[in-house]
Amino acid sequence: MDVQAMMAVTVHDVKNSLGLIDSQLNDVIKRLDRADFASAQEIRRIQLECSRINNGMVHMLAFYKLDQGTFRPVFAEALICDVIIDATSRYTSMLASLGVSLTIGFADGDEDRLWYLDANLIEGLLSNILTNSIRYAKSHLAFDVGVVDGWLNIRISDDGAGYPQSMLELLDQPDQISFQSGETGLGLFFCQKIARLHRDKERYGSIDLTNDAQTGGAVFNLWLP
Repeated sequence: MDVQAMMAVTVHDVKNSLGLIDSQLNDVIKRLDRADFASAQEIRRIQLECSRINNGMVHMLAFYKLDQGTFRPVFAEALICDVIIDATSRYTSMLASLGVSLTIGFADGDEDRLWYLDANLIEGLLSNILTNSIRYAKSHLAFDVGVVDGWLNIRISDDGAGYPQSMLELLDQPDQISFQSGETGLGLFFCQKIARLHRDKERYGSIDLTNDAQTGGAVFNLWLP
């Protein structure tokens, strides 16, 4: 077994351990919710960080498979609302405990919209962004879904302080990694890769980051052809 394969196996093992820790934390939170709400909230924050680490493990496994040529997306028509619900439902209890509300809005006629995509990959992408958004949102998160000029647009916004300028520039500088700032861009690189796997002839999926002009909060856009 070569070094890369050993790293992939190790990452997979760590990912499984994190899943077990997450399950155990849920049990502790259930016992604490009524007796010690403040401690339950602190554990929710720890749980959120475990989710971020788990996302990182998923990214590493995906990159390994891409490098080995064994990554095989599975494209099929899927209900967009189901993909979003699957991505957000696991965070329901956490959001409630942290006092953060979540709304999901669809443009007229798009509630039952079908789209050709890899549902598991897009669910993972949305979960990755949501995990980070929860860290910085003050009290509210929003998903807005619609079709614009033949593109599916999924917009995730929060009421936090917005993306720092260095983060906004990461997509234009994919090789710019800063371990000192903590903004390695690994999560965004993963999202960008997943988006580009979705294509229609010469049109490729993409992502972009902005800050809301009115609220100042962070806005993440996913565009799929």
